[in-house]
Amino acid sequence: MTVILYLCTGLYLCFVLFIIAGLFKHNTSAVKTNNELSKVSIVVAARNEENNIASLIHDLTHQTYPRDKLEIIIANDRSTDQTGAILNKAAEKHSYIHHIQIEECNPEMASKKHALQQAIQRATGDIIVCTDADCQVPQTWVSSMASSVKSNGGITIGFSKIDGESFFDQYQMIDFLSITAANAGFGGWKVFWSGSGQNLSYEKKNFELINGFTPVKDKISGDDMYLVQAISAIDGATINIDPQSFVSTQPVKTIKDFVNQRIRWSSNARGNVRKKPWFFSFLFSAFLCNLALFSGFLLQSKGIQFAFFLKFIFEGLVIFLGGRLFETPVPSLVYLTWAVVQPFYIPFIGLLGLANIYTWKP
Repeated sequence: MTVILYLCTGLYLCFVLFIIAGLFKHNTSAVKTNNELSKVSIVVAARNEENNIASLIHDLTHQTYPRDKLEIIIANDRSTDQTGAILNKAAEKHSYIHHIQIEECNPEMASKKHALQQAIQRATGDIIVCTDADCQVPQTWVSSMASSVKSNGGITIGFSKIDGESFFDQYQMIDFLSITAANAGFGGWKVFWSGSGQNLSYEKKNFELINGFTPVKDKISGDDMYLVQAISAIDGATINIDPQSFVSTQPVKTIKDFVNQRIRWSSNARGNVRKKPWFFSFLFSAFLCNLALFSGFLLQSKGIQFAFFLKFIFEGLVIFLGGRLFETPVPSLVYLTWAVVQPFYIPFIGLLGLANIYTWKP
């Protein structure tokens, strides 16, 4: 058991060292401003977001980007609350806000992908900038994300942070930061595997070149991962580390919702076995490492403390370096709790994700 423990931990830590080195390869200079501004379409899919959508609309209507070069398209995906009424009022007040009302579920495409595709097809901008309905964005968000796409082409992967003051909120922040930091570490080596739909930007022509969401129309989630992988394959990608582009979002309220969300995210791993074997190898190595540690704890295997110590140190470097890169302080006590919990919950999350055992908005 000790040999298996060290082999699994060693394999995973090789990937972690690669990530750590990649985090040092990002250029911290500000995003360049282009003299020639492109028209930008902000695209959002919303379903029953009456508690969040007004705040997002406020942020979007106070962008520094020239208003004559900007439009906001929000696809209201069969909301049964006051989301539609809020959007109608906003569209009446601002001529550049367009409310797309989706009345029925599309049997041929997953609901969120269908909503986003309807909005993007309606867009008249050369550049698409996306976020989620429960996010908050700074006034400089569009300017930074659009400038990055204009300067670098491909798809720009922005940073998003989970807000909140409670211990559970901070735990979620660290968990999400670990994913974002790992993504940024691989991105430092020009390897782009994933991103968050809370903060993405790309040219509309590239969305059309990959045939929109049609190739993954039956996948319930993973629209952001698909966009990153498909667009970066034809035109490259960039990690935007400009603080003026950083987005924030709200934490989930319960442990049950948190676990369900993570299972849904992990369910996308299986689709990368053939498409992105190295990405799958990284995810699988993390699963094996945590499973080996979990088994080692149960069996009180020799060397378990040393293996956990190595993982604790190296993952800590990823998270604290990622926190420095994205100007996000990491509470030490919360990180310690997160590190102790990982070997127990990652195997559970991974197995349920592979089995697609989670709930999602119908």
